[in-house]
Parts: sequence; structure tokens; C-alpha cells
Amino acid sequence: MRVLVTGATGFLGKAVVSALLDRGHTVRVLVRPSARLDRLEWVSKVEVARGDLRGGADLAPALEGVDAVAHVAAQVLGDPMAQFQGTVLGTERLLSALPGSGVRRLLLLSSLSVYDWRAPRGRLDEDSVLEQAPYERDGYAVAKLWQERLCREYAEKESLDLVVLRPGFIWGSTREWIDGVGIQAGPLVLVNGPFRRLPLTHVDNCADAVAEALGSEAAAGGTFNVFDSDETRAWRYGSEFARRSGLAGWLPFPYHAGLLLAYLASGVARLLLGPRYRLPGILLPQRYRARFRSLRFPNARLRGLGWSPPHDFGSCLERTFQPPGKGTDESASG
Repeated sequence: MRVLVTGATGFLGKAVVSALLDRGHTVRVLVRPSARLDRLEWVSKVEVARGDLRGGADLAPALEGVDAVAHVAAQVLGDPMAQFQGTVLGTERLLSALPGSGVRRLLLLSSLSVYDWRAPRGRLDEDSVLEQAPYERDGYAVAKLWQERLCREYAEKESLDLVVLRPGFIWGSTREWIDGVGIQAGPLVLVNGPFRRLPLTHVDNCADAVAEALGSEAAAGGTFNVFDSDETRAWRYGSEFARRSGLAGWLPFPYHAGLLLAYLASGVARLLLGPRYRLPGILLPQRYRARFRSLRFPNARLRGLGWSPPHDFGSCLERTFQPPGKGTDESASG
């Protein structure tokens, strides 16, 4: 199968390309005209299409002869307007180029941020309610909700096979602390709700799930949350990150204490500054809850496709924090 990958030079996109190549697919990458590819290990194994989802040249040539699209591209950084334009308008341009291309399947990388984290009773799965008040959340949640809506409307109208994956917290970089675990404060990490389960997926496992779902007939029309498991507790990830990153250590912080603080801060700010007050996201109850609420995160639907994460948590730690130049030890993967 010939697959076009958007966002191929991003953190997850690079791993998705590798996973698709490993499964024998022909891969075409859509990259910006200015993108440098010389440092990417798979560059000689892929077809390269230059274009920009945000505007510019027609995207139709990039889709010629393509059987499926893995739409990984999204605007993660920037203000809400930049996130909306980069994610939603970019998706609109991609969808507008699909008619007549012969593409039979579109796989969309969405996010757990689309869920209403107030609604679940103990567990969050694919049947959980989507966010009903998106503008009380951050710009990324708004953009991903609109992106999903666009893709679903297009797929229904054009009878396109749409597969939606909603990954949990994607990790695998020694440079990036996961905000969903807590706060990095100088030489310490503050772990919020240390005993709660984390919806983690290592970047390599997530990419493998993309490749599995893209090639699975059973995935047709489905929505799948992507977690490696929910057995890793916040304190374990926090302590491992601190130790392996050379930080001083970690401190636990109770979830409900933080939620109470968020309610107090937002209440005082509303009283003093009016309804248009601004606070850091962690001090807004709805955003705080979406980042730190303790739930179970079953992945039975994805495992029903026959997928299981190729690397366990211990192996993922080694893959992430191994010294430069040291080969990855595959013996612990499973």
C-alpha cells in the first residue's frame, strides 16, 4: 500500500514513517518546501512531496497514486489562533484535495483532549462523552475537536474509510517532561496525584499502532484510544524521569488539593478581574481536570485489532534515556 504521511518530520511523524516502512508499505512524505531531510534515517527509502498544508501550491499532486493517508500533522505550539489555523485549516486543505485522488482510507491522529474529562465514571474509553464546553479548554483541544468533526463530515459525505486514533500522553524524548504527569520546576518534578494511572504511549508504540490500524480491515470506520497500558503510575514515571534526567528528584502533590487551588484561583480572579480574566491553564479547573484526573484507561478496542505494544515500559525507558551512541537493547521488549 502507498501511504502519504503528513507531519512526517515531527516527533511522532518520524516514527510513523519508520513503522510503515518496517511493515513493507511504500511511503510518501508531505513536507514543507523549506524542510531539511538530510538527517532523517529513512529519507532514502521514501518518496518526497513538497507542499504546505497551511497554504501555497495545490496538494493534489502529493496524493496521486496514494491508497491511504496518515494525517499526523497538527499545530501543537503557539497561541489558540495559530493552533486552529495550523490544525483545522490545514486539514481543510488536505480534505479539499482528496476528491478524485483515489485515496480509500484516511487515518487521523486525534487526541484524548477531545473528551469531556468531567463526565467519565471511573474509566475513559472510546464511548466517553466528547467535550461539551471546548472553549473552556485550551486551543489544542478546540482545534482537535474541530479537526475530528471536519474529517467525520467529509468521510460521511464522500464515503471515505476514516480511522481515528486518539493517543494518550506520547513520550520518548529525554528533553520533554509530560505536562500530564505534573510540573517540572527547576531541578525537581512535582508529580500531581502520584498514585493515579497514566494514559501513556511511547512514541514507537504509538507509531506501531498507527501502522497496525492503517493496514487493518477490521479498523474500518473505527475510533481507537491509544495507550500502551494503564498500569504505570504517575510517581513511577516522575521518579524515573527525574533520576534518568539528572534532576534532584520528585515531590508528590495531591490531585484534589490542586483542583481546589484551581477553583479558588479562578474564583478570586473572576471576582477581581471580571469574566475575561486570564490565568495559567493549570489554575483553570476544566484544564486542570483534563490534565490530571485519575481514571482507568482501557485499550481493549485497539487490542481487538490484534495489536499489542511492541515495547514494555522498562524497554521504553531504555530506548528513551540510553546514552548517545549506545544501541537499543531489544531483549526487554515484549
